[in-house]
Amino acid sequence: MVGLSSQGVDCSDLQKSQANRRRLKILLTEGSSITVRELLFAMGPHHTIDILDASRFCQGQLSRYVRRFYHCPSFSEDPDAYLSFLVDRLRAEQYDVLMATHEQVYLLSRFREPLSQLVGLAVPRFEDLHRVFSKAEFARVMQDLNLPTPLTNIVRTHKGLVQHDAFPCFVKLPYGTAGKGVRRAANSAEMCDIAREFTDEGWLENDNEVVIQQEAQGTQAAFYAVFDQGRLVARHCVEVRYPANGGWPSCIHSAEHPMVLQDITRLGSELQWHGALFVDYFHDQETGRHEFIECNPRIQAAFHAQLSGVDLADQLLRVSLGERVDALEGGRSGVRFHQGFLLLLSAALGGANRRSLLAECWRCLKQRGIYANSQDTLTNASLDWPSVLPAAVVTAMLLFWPRSAQWIVAQTVENYAMPRSTAQKIRELDPKKNI
Repeated sequence: MVGLSSQGVDCSDLQKSQANRRRLKILLTEGSSITVRELLFAMGPHHTIDILDASRFCQGQLSRYVRRFYHCPSFSEDPDAYLSFLVDRLRAEQYDVLMATHEQVYLLSRFREPLSQLVGLAVPRFEDLHRVFSKAEFARVMQDLNLPTPLTNIVRTHKGLVQHDAFPCFVKLPYGTAGKGVRRAANSAEMCDIAREFTDEGWLENDNEVVIQQEAQGTQAAFYAVFDQGRLVARHCVEVRYPANGGWPSCIHSAEHPMVLQDITRLGSELQWHGALFVDYFHDQETGRHEFIECNPRIQAAFHAQLSGVDLADQLLRVSLGERVDALEGGRSGVRFHQGFLLLLSAALGGANRRSLLAECWRCLKQRGIYANSQDTLTNASLDWPSVLPAAVVTAMLLFWPRSAQWIVAQTVENYAMPRSTAQKIRELDPKKNI
């Protein structure tokens, strides 16, 4: 699970769209997520990249494509201090592009105008971002635009939760990262447990909204896009080949869903979206119908999009610089990808013992089963040899103590997640203040 399964990657034609561009200086807003790893593969060979992170041991540091790492205040605990640190960096060194890799996009959008005076930046207007960032607001946007979603109900009370009687369903907090704000209820007893948990944690206070959504039908999929003032300029679509615990799309292949393309094009146009966005949905192969379940206002899947023939990262860089770009066609369908050590984490989260984890490592090493003819997008020794180190550490920890999976996920997500309290702090910041 340390990247040997990525040996089949053909790197000879990677990053062609960036090869003739001037070398840009890019600052990434965190270094802990898998988004960063894919961006380093996609942009690193042709650009200079620095990263910020609140953890001194973030996995993004382990890359030959990172020039400098800056230890910064915690975004989730003190977004104002994080913003001050970020602005100091932008003033100290002239970056070409600031790229939001995770939930920091919420803060960057809040201060879009003053930050745009310091650096190239492509993020949506705050009012537009808020409409898709909150799961309740996104449900309303889908309803307003008559775009397909599973049957959805929004409640604000303990009573509203326990009275729900259609199962199975998913219960979603307004904000959450990596599935942390989502619970599945198979029956009334599980719904009562969820209602009790949400009440005890204070998530039903102050008229907060909770989304109840029926289980969608079909194959899990995702659509990744870059918009330029409402105009779709890059797109990449994938289907999940093997569902993973935690909701991660870690075993996928590229696809093409024309009706989804139409709907996402319309969504971006209606919101006049600027920057990156990706939407999770389910697609029924037999009927061709789809149902959207969640939206994330940031870039994702940059490397496997590039391997499919679509350079999402380069288009986002161009849009950030204010260039007028032509829309790219979709990439090749059927290209298979996986994220090896995340699949191992998924198995451990599902209760796999040491013997089962060793068997999973062997399948990955020998490229059997779901790993056959598939490329690892998180570890690639030929492109970036230090990228195998985080996978090696995680693999060793899981084999030594399989139950460490929960701790690993919690520690990693904490570095870039945005809980409700952080969102409230950001909304209370004055976007007109002198930064």
